[in-house]
Amino acid sequence: MKPALLIVSLLLCALQPVQALTEAEIQRFIDDAIKAGGGEVVIPPGVHIIEKGLMVKDAKKLRIIGLDAEETVLKLLPAAAALAAGATEAGATSLPVKDQRGFKPGMRLKIEADGDLDDFTKKPKPFHGAIVKAVGKEALLLEAPLKHPVPDGTLIRHEDGPNMIEVRGASEDVRIEKLTFDGGRIEGDLPIRGHAQLCGIFAAGAYNYEKGPTGPKVKKLLISRCFIQNCHGRGIALYSVEGAEIDGCTIRDTSDEAIDFDHFAVQCVATHNHIARSLTGVELNDATDCLVAGNELRECGTGINLWRWCKHPGLNEGNIIAQNLLERMQGNAVQIAKDTKANKVLQNEITGSGKNGIILAGEGQVVKGNKISGSKMKDIAINEGTHDIDEAK
Repeated sequence: MKPALLIVSLLLCALQPVQALTEAEIQRFIDDAIKAGGGEVVIPPGVHIIEKGLMVKDAKKLRIIGLDAEETVLKLLPAAAALAAGATEAGATSLPVKDQRGFKPGMRLKIEADGDLDDFTKKPKPFHGAIVKAVGKEALLLEAPLKHPVPDGTLIRHEDGPNMIEVRGASEDVRIEKLTFDGGRIEGDLPIRGHAQLCGIFAAGAYNYEKGPTGPKVKKLLISRCFIQNCHGRGIALYSVEGAEIDGCTIRDTSDEAIDFDHFAVQCVATHNHIARSLTGVELNDATDCLVAGNELRECGTGINLWRWCKHPGLNEGNIIAQNLLERMQGNAVQIAKDTKANKVLQNEITGSGKNGIILAGEGQVVKGNKISGSKMKDIAINEGTHDIDEAK
């Protein structure tokens, strides 16, 4: 490493180990390393509060590492959220709420009720927005009238909920290692599913649903030996990313997917990870030539889910799901949806699924050498298509 690139590591290591860094300090060290053309940002032990989210953009040869994986914690503040207290009509400028937490004037709201028509699906979007003018004890006052009605019990949350770290632009050879990411979710929280918000690590190149990738992909991202827990969104989400590797991480108690290889993810790998109590263990959505192997998944809603959203040819093909242990899924342990092709499910051990061990659709999937027991429905179920299957042992 060039001497100039050591500055970031030396500055951080010189701090007292018990001193929590501000988010701005960590971001400044990351920015300095990116400007220097690469380097290492070493984060000392402590609980470092993340309010806006750390950004890694157009980085090359950057390593972000904790001195101690269990003691070096990046933690989100509790998510701003509430429930609608009664039905509110379109045109109202006051929104009655209950169980509210964390709202401030100027915040954009994500109201999880039908909104504008989506150009892609031609259906109403499952949300609409507003901006908080003032916060009352039992109501949020809005800067403008509501465009759409809000049914009783609707979840309302912060539209700009941060991810703890985002990797964007033409970033390449970024390594994130030996850190704990705590999303701040606790027992009794409102049922927030953050999707692409409130994630531990979120990486994305430029893309859109119709055109596919529209700019450089994030490449060669490594996430290793991290603990990721209590996220309202995904543990790790990768969109339009190529050649990423997620290895040796523990991911638990996430409201969405623990690991998500999403739109236009190519040749991404998840190996030797421990995943528990997440809505979905590993999701592949419009992912191609990815590998999910040697992971242990326990007590998730769905174990591994492969499905299509975008209509581009060649997506959702050539993925390999192999030698994973899946225990006590509430639903299907492995599910392969329609409009997918030539994926392999090999030598997995599946026990105690609440539905099927493996359920198949699409065409030409290869399912061999799997050991399946204790499924409440079928060990292997076929919804559609012709596949190369041997009997589960």
